[in-house]
Amino acid sequence: MFLGKTLMALYVTRKKKSVKAIVLFLLILLLAVAAFFIFGNRMVEPVLRQRLHTLIVQGSDSLYTYELGGLHVNFFGGAVEVENLHIKVDSARYRQLSSANALPALTLQLDLVQGQINGIGIISLLFQKKITIKEIVSKDADIVLLRHVKQQESSKNSQPLWKAIQPNIESIAIGKVRLDGVKLLYKNADTALAVKLQFDKCVALFEDVKVDSTSWADTARIAFTRSISAQFNDLKFRTPDSSYKMKVEKIAYSSTNQSLELVDFKMQPTLKDKESFYKAADQQRTMNVITFDKVKLTSFRLDHFVNNNIIAADTVFIDHPDISIYTDKTLPPLLESKIGRYPQQLLLKAASTVIINAIAVRQANLTYVERSEKTGSEGTLTINDMNIDIANVTNDSNRIKTNNKCVTTVAGSLLKKSPLSIQFTFFLDSTNGRFDATGKVKNVSAEQLNGLAEPLANTKLESFQMDEINFDIKGDNYGSSSNVRMLYQNLFVVLRKTDEETGAVKTKKFLTKLLNKFSLYPSNPAPGGTERVAINARRVRVSSQGFFGLVWKSVFAGMQQIMMKSGRYD
Repeated sequence: MFLGKTLMALYVTRKKKSVKAIVLFLLILLLAVAAFFIFGNRMVEPVLRQRLHTLIVQGSDSLYTYELGGLHVNFFGGAVEVENLHIKVDSARYRQLSSANALPALTLQLDLVQGQINGIGIISLLFQKKITIKEIVSKDADIVLLRHVKQQESSKNSQPLWKAIQPNIESIAIGKVRLDGVKLLYKNADTALAVKLQFDKCVALFEDVKVDSTSWADTARIAFTRSISAQFNDLKFRTPDSSYKMKVEKIAYSSTNQSLELVDFKMQPTLKDKESFYKAADQQRTMNVITFDKVKLTSFRLDHFVNNNIIAADTVFIDHPDISIYTDKTLPPLLESKIGRYPQQLLLKAASTVIINAIAVRQANLTYVERSEKTGSEGTLTINDMNIDIANVTNDSNRIKTNNKCVTTVAGSLLKKSPLSIQFTFFLDSTNGRFDATGKVKNVSAEQLNGLAEPLANTKLESFQMDEINFDIKGDNYGSSSNVRMLYQNLFVVLRKTDEETGAVKTKKFLTKLLNKFSLYPSNPAPGGTERVAINARRVRVSSQGFFGLVWKSVFAGMQQIMMKSGRYD
């Protein structure tokens, strides 16, 4: 019995000692681990700061300087919190690179309040000079991007980022970069009249980012990134002279789908009411308001635009645009030359290379309002429910050699009731703005035209029915010739005058009688007569006349030949 108690006591004593030893071992191990992580945190932080310095300064050829407020490392979790990171362009180095025509395609300025880096490969960071990260999350950041279009060609020959950061950093691999709620300002930096785009909120996801020689040569990547999706909300924009402002509710881009989409667009004068606008303009400038529901570009490559200044897309879809144009002709005319400003000529002069296979516009509405110099009243022309298709929109010289025609077809409703169809052919290789236009309008009544004739010309169509008009125009910078065929009946025009003191409108009876009896044909063809057709009706272009003004005047010249007894017709 005594022996058993003794053995039991020894067993208990040994067990207690073993437990104490295990506890002591665990405490020592815990302290060692804690010391290791404390040491690791202290060791990782300076390495990260060194790598960050290499990436920002050395990777940009000393173009950038930076300030870093806090860098808090969690060695155990492989996470880092970044506070108050500010990256700015070094002005002296900027001037050097600019004078050498060696600026990159984009320069940036970053003000980051807080960001988080998760899943850092500590071992590869410390011992292999490789940066591997699972995810970077950024909030509360302001980014300014400056684009340098003129330097695109030279930037191709500059040292790539992967080579610039060596040997301090061998490679960088990041799984995801998330930007949430970032404010972004984008503008072109090559002109004093820089275009500025400001986004109040940007949400973006960059996936599979790799900085090494292999990814640099991968043409499927955009700035070392396999996939980019971004959404910009509440875009605000002003034209360089601040006369117009623009707003877009949402812009979405996906490199995976190669699509760019704009939703709820509106452009309007900064001075929205007519009185303020024309007081500031003091000339016959057009006052435009443009809205549309959605625009979508398919097969759009953002990298081609950023790196090579190429706007390329397979198709551009534009849904339900509304265009409102107002002109006050009581003001002095804007005597500036519009020679060289036809649609195709503006395309050829565009700052970017444009390669778009097709543009499809659906359910467009156009309203043109003109205040008459003669009467002071407003006349309104409307074209509704237009479908517009444009093929071969390009200013690329190689594409033009293959196909020199940009063809635009328009189908809609003139003055709400009359079917209208027009086809424009723009010759992209022409040196003098050559174009062709063919069109047809059916079933236009006196009631429809009086909305224009009465306020603009102080005339009234007592009766008129145009069954059909066909026209064929050939034009260039300096004029046009047109062939016009118009079938109409019961034309009777009333000339009127307005008493300047009372404002009363009265009929010029004698002149009205002379006009209708001796100057106008009441119908075409006349009963039992031959149809009159205008052939080669010439129109000399006034240098201040726009493209559509010349088209209308060309058609009207043919109409005059058909309607007027003094006109020439064949």
